[in-house]
Amino acid sequence: MKRKILVPMFASVMALSMNTVANADQVENNNENDKNSYRTLDLGEYQETTYKTAVVKDGVAVKIRNSGDVKTVAYTGDEFKVIGTQGEWVKVSLEDGEGWLASRYVDIKESIGYVTGEKVNLRAESNTDSEVIKELEIGSTVKVLEVNENWLKVKKGEDEGYIRSLYVSEEAPVIEVEEPVVVNEVQTSNTQSNRTQTSTSSSNSSSSSSSNNSTNSNNGQTQKPAQNNNSSYNPPASSTSSVQAVLNLAYSKIGSPYVWGAEGPNSFDCSGFTYYVFRNAAGVSLPRTSSAQSGYGKTVSKSNLQPGDLVFFNTSGKGVSHVGIYVGGGNMIHSPSSGKTVSVTSINSSYYSSRFVTAKRVL
Repeated sequence: MKRKILVPMFASVMALSMNTVANADQVENNNENDKNSYRTLDLGEYQETTYKTAVVKDGVAVKIRNSGDVKTVAYTGDEFKVIGTQGEWVKVSLEDGEGWLASRYVDIKESIGYVTGEKVNLRAESNTDSEVIKELEIGSTVKVLEVNENWLKVKKGEDEGYIRSLYVSEEAPVIEVEEPVVVNEVQTSNTQSNRTQTSTSSSNSSSSSSSNNSTNSNNGQTQKPAQNNNSSYNPPASSTSSVQAVLNLAYSKIGSPYVWGAEGPNSFDCSGFTYYVFRNAAGVSLPRTSSAQSGYGKTVSKSNLQPGDLVFFNTSGKGVSHVGIYVGGGNMIHSPSSGKTVSVTSINSSYYSSRFVTAKRVL
């Protein structure tokens, strides 16, 4: 049975602690300046929640509390995993525990789930005899639309269907990723080059002379690839062909809309964008999620970033949740969030600088 308790704002923490709910109040709210004002709190039964995300509304800064203590301050666009609700309050997961905030300050939206099994069937109906729409690889992300006892209704790209809840988790699976074989390819290339030089030294001599003449005629500079009609397509030059190919393809997608779960060719989420670009431009198969991608390749410091490196951020309050491709000059190209498009953004902005986690070099 629900109860309504009328309490003064300065005494809300005490009243809520009696009901095991911690207060979460807005940092700036011109309508609640009177500390002696009263408001009605509707405290219903606590309900656990899965596959939901709380997004702080526009123009809001809100304190997240637990047992009366302020755990953190959240701002417009910050996202948190919802783990429970009670009346007008939302319980969310934080890096260092849990906290509560008022539901009026957030929008609740569907969250993603991670496929935890190999080749998991996405079916048209919630039974094992139903048509298989597609197979999903481990680490794939799906938007969870409905939660039933044994099945989840999900959306993957444009497809909607059902997956057994046994094979989906709110936590990204740990994927053992082998180191890229670029080193072996380089070694093989060097070995073949040495053999060629040994057997065809005279030919190489004349070829070298011809090559030098060609280099001089081009002033030693690599020719830029032809650009398309998109005026925003102006990728920086790179010293390696593989990185240049990545930058070229990434910049050609500027303006493509963010669509959750999309991995190209015309729309992307953040990790879908990096997954698509590296696979099609450099033949590198990255894991599908930003969290899994952050465990791939060689770790590099922020001060030693080079174009083509992957940069990772914590935008959800827990672990890696966003990824972009570093392009030089303190900028990255990425697919930001819902309602936005692929664009170039400074990683030194106040928002991304404070949320930087790590960087990886895969080329």
